[in-house]
Amino acid sequence: MPKSTGKLGVCLATSGPGAVYLLNGLYDAKSDTVPVLAITGHTYHDLIGTHYQQDINVRALYADVALYNQQITDAQHVTTVTDMACRLALAERGVAHINFPIDLQEAALKDDVPPMMKTQEHTSAVWMKAVLAPSSDEIKRAASVLNEGGKTAIVCGQGALDCGELIEESAEKLAAPIAKALLGKAVVPDDSPCTTGGIGLLGILPSELAMEECDSLLIIGSNMPYVNYYPKAGQARAVQIDSDPSHLGWRYEIEVGLVGDARATLKALLPLIERKNDHLLCQ
Repeated sequence: MPKSTGKLGVCLATSGPGAVYLLNGLYDAKSDTVPVLAITGHTYHDLIGTHYQQDINVRALYADVALYNQQITDAQHVTTVTDMACRLALAERGVAHINFPIDLQEAALKDDVPPMMKTQEHTSAVWMKAVLAPSSDEIKRAASVLNEGGKTAIVCGQGALDCGELIEESAEKLAAPIAKALLGKAVVPDDSPCTTGGIGLLGILPSELAMEECDSLLIIGSNMPYVNYYPKAGQARAVQIDSDPSHLGWRYEIEVGLVGDARATLKALLPLIERKNDHLLCQ
């Protein structure tokens, strides 16, 4: 499940209607910033554009949903395009699409003459996730806001999936309930003593009350769109951690924005957080 793991999902479809049927799921992946590789078939490459059976313009159809959208032209093309598609889907967390004519699916690499410019593969299958961390000054500012809070609440989302234990440690030190956005459901278990459960349209009352009563807010890897479930405007001083700077302050006004990987950022932030005395959770 790419939504709960962050790993690359792969789906396949035939030409024509098969490619059309994938769109609903792919738009869901685009909306939820989930890395997906979609591979669609096509008619014979020399019959594309001739109104042959199931001949539709698949690349045009996928132009809006896919951040990478290419058609295979020969056997030499496959490895390069596949490497590019996978790395871009993972790096930019979205949909990459490869359209593959049926006759080229059957082509053998040994029978295909390399073009003049290809003396070796243009890409490799190596990909590494970027681990960003904010500056120490920004970390100190964030810690100051959280330490000065009387009642802190935490909202976590998809970007926090690999650091549940650090979020529970933060909640324990801050005496802060963890409200989970829908895509952050797997961040900590539902039976964790630190969480009040879901927040948003599919959330529950304890998490709503945490948002209504807090005076400081820590948002970790979440861009939850339901703005009416956040604290009221001006109610809470907010710190937000996100690897995408365009998400900072998008849904709720923040005082400090930390651009970085959630795990690396929390590791830097936790030593500066002062332990609250009025512990209600995580005991």
